[in-house]
Amino acid sequence: MSAKRLGARIYSLPFFLAFVLSIVMLATDNNLRTDFGTVTSGYYLHWYVVLITGLADLAGAALLATLATRKAILGGVVGSGLLALVFVGDILTYSQVGFSSPSSFADYLFGITYYGGNIRYLYDLLVAVYLATFVGGLILFWRTRESAPGEPAEGQESG
Repeated sequence: MSAKRLGARIYSLPFFLAFVLSIVMLATDNNLRTDFGTVTSGYYLHWYVVLITGLADLAGAALLATLATRKAILGGVVGSGLLALVFVGDILTYSQVGFSSPSSFADYLFGITYYGGNIRYLYDLLVAVYLATFVGGLILFWRTRESAPGEPAEGQESG
């Protein structure tokens, strides 16, 4: 197996981890499901967003593992970067969930102040996985580039 294919398959693992974290968050956090108790039937919008991002993580993991191409790695980099932006940008929705400021919602999301529920530290970990996956994917994408004309291919020595 080539280093590129192996790298892509290993790179799929953090996406699977993000999927698992999302499922745990969806299953355990009552605040996320009910908007702090204000939604009594169905689920709150933010719950669905986490569900969609979790499914995107699972699809990304599957594509990386099965395709194992450089293009799939680039898709993972773009996807993880966008998901990191979505989860950090979620702070701007503070008024939708009843917080008075972005900083108070950030305190809740990033576990600084405990407001009840089980999201504490899961959100932090999920954002950290997305950021690490973004950086790791950039490094993997760069390391799997094709050799420039005149340069030895990866694994070969010059001269």
